[in-house]
Amino acid sequence: MGLKKRTKTLSSLSRTLLSEGESEHVDFKRSPDGVSADDLVAFANSDSGGHILVGVDEQTVGNTQIGVVRGCDVSDASILQILNKAVSCIPPVSMDVFIENLNAKPILRIAVASSATKPHCTPKGIYCRRDGSRNRPLHPNELLKIFLDTEARAFAERFESAAGRIAEDLSELEDTLDKSIKNMGDQLGWAEYKLGDTESTLDAILGQVGRLGRETDDISSRLRSLFRQDKRDDPVRNREFNKVVDEFVKVISGREDLLRAIAAGGTLTMTTEGKVSRDVTEDDFREALDMAVSVVRKMEDQKKYAVECKSPSRCTEAELDCFGAIVAEGGEIADGIRNRVESAHVLGFITYEGVIVGTAALKKPKASYHAKVFENAKSRANPKDYPFELGWIFLQTPHQKKGQMTKLLGQLMPLAKGQNMFATTRTGNERMREMLLQMQFRSDGEAYPSAQQPDQTVQLFLRIGNVTKEK
Repeated sequence: MGLKKRTKTLSSLSRTLLSEGESEHVDFKRSPDGVSADDLVAFANSDSGGHILVGVDEQTVGNTQIGVVRGCDVSDASILQILNKAVSCIPPVSMDVFIENLNAKPILRIAVASSATKPHCTPKGIYCRRDGSRNRPLHPNELLKIFLDTEARAFAERFESAAGRIAEDLSELEDTLDKSIKNMGDQLGWAEYKLGDTESTLDAILGQVGRLGRETDDISSRLRSLFRQDKRDDPVRNREFNKVVDEFVKVISGREDLLRAIAAGGTLTMTTEGKVSRDVTEDDFREALDMAVSVVRKMEDQKKYAVECKSPSRCTEAELDCFGAIVAEGGEIADGIRNRVESAHVLGFITYEGVIVGTAALKKPKASYHAKVFENAKSRANPKDYPFELGWIFLQTPHQKKGQMTKLLGQLMPLAKGQNMFATTRTGNERMREMLLQMQFRSDGEAYPSAQQPDQTVQLFLRIGNVTKEK
């Protein structure tokens, strides 16, 4: 717990938190004095923790509330003041403090994780947690639930630790017994040949070995039943189960008849004589087969996709028409879309079995449009410093969440050769917004009304390139 890092600029995480406004996970404070024990306790008692940004004011843009950096005192005395409040909580709250934006208006970002030792209370005995953008006292039944959950986790950890040791000891015992039984068998085979008059003694020894083996199997069965009954994670079972899944995937992938059956939407059935493993039941066996079929189906489906980037001049008429149709499907105005597509710098295509299902493009927009976007957003950035626009990003719904757009953008963006670029998206398009943030874009300026959909607003995003611009 304490100071973790100093940075000259705002981190990408802080930019995201500022743009989201106060919430269940974020709180803004104007100065270190504003951070109270209640704030620290509330985040520590919550399910996912949160962040406190100190040196930030709230500001409403349109209907959206965001944080505006004002700066604050980030001296050791201020940080110590906050640390003392964390230590005064019962039990003490663990947190990490980051100093950011040192080149401009420094702020503190206080990261408070959801505590494993909850519930926490303030020095005055107040138990509270985060609820929306405020702190509220815990109800008695909520407090009781937290106590019970904490005790249950502690018991589960003790149980799993003990069960793990038993499983390890049992495994060592089984290995020892296997070796001992093999050695006995070798010796008894020799003795039976040489010492026929000791048959009764050997039968007694074999009987004892048999009973010992049965007792060992009984212990193993009890442990396995205990794991399954309580539905606890069994590392031995998981290991054996994954082995079976991997074997099924290998077998299915190597047989054309099985691949054809899966491609046709069919199901596979297999039988096994006896147990695959003592730790894998017949139900596990069937579940492993279903999982393997799902894995192979996804692998085969991925082979049907292709990603390509090329200039409009290298595209066929059919490709340009289809690209424009997909862009219009994504919400663009269809009128004049063909001419705009032909004037793009590079077009990116995602095809499925040869049919275009997704698009993206690098554009060099006209100066008038370029300036209008930055003017509408009230951006202080110079439009001429951002020659490229990343746009027309759209993927049909059945093909989403399969990693294809990530592949396309991974090929498309380097074609800007490190130069700065901008992008715009509707404020309500959370998927697009998240994608831009992951690609190191940052929101800039203010949201402004959409010309195409007046009931929605548009946000400008900027991305700094990775090479120095020539003057």
